[in-house]
Amino acid sequence: MLMVAVANIAQPEQGVEIVKRFSGQHLIDLFNEMDRPDSDKAIVGVLLAIPPKLNGSPRWIAENVLNVGRVELRLADDACLDTYAYRLASKAVFRDNAKVDPADILGWRSLYETSNADGEVDPELVAHQTWLSIVITRMVNAVNLPDEEDAPE
Repeated sequence: MLMVAVANIAQPEQGVEIVKRFSGQHLIDLFNEMDRPDSDKAIVGVLLAIPPKLNGSPRWIAENVLNVGRVELRLADDACLDTYAYRLASKAVFRDNAKVDPADILGWRSLYETSNADGEVDPELVAHQTWLSIVITRMVNAVNLPDEEDAPE
């Protein structure tokens, strides 16, 4: 699940709205909507909410997406898959509902990239990304409580 922080640039005092998208295609549709000449909104952060089954912990984790790409992936049967993928701040790569082995990426065309995607350090941006990750992680865990059978005793 992708969480997008959107700000109203005409009225910044309104704060940031969090928009949820469930797939790379829906994220790209949002990018196109924000890119219109008459749009008064801007994306200030994109995060991937990673469920426990994909992150190895009992809770959801929201991690900043530094790069969204249209990728060609090699599958187990040597077939290829044309899809969207997300390179995270931790360097991990995901596609919709799956972790991706970087060795399986045959091609990557960036569609969205933060200014620190190539490792350049911007302390203000990193502070914002860290804060946003903490806030979104808390929000996602508040509404995605573990099932009773999965909850620790």
